[in-house]
Amino acid sequence: MKEGWVKIYSSVEEFKARIVEDILKQNGIESHILEKRDSAIPSLGESALYTPQEKAEAAMAILKKEQLIEED
Repeated sequence: MKEGWVKIYSSVEEFKARIVEDILKQNGIESHILEKRDSAIPSLGESALYTPQEKAEAAMAILKKEQLIEED
């Protein structure tokens, strides 16, 4: 991932990461999914969602509000 980007979410289920990516996009926050899967066994691995570091706090607040991640 590019420098200055941080991981804010990950899931073993790709569709969940896509939903989170869409919610962030609707709120004006750029994000990208990095697939960490074995091409021989696609069910193993994770989909990790990254945002620019300066947007990470706002992104986390949105995910908490939407109850997609737990409160601290």
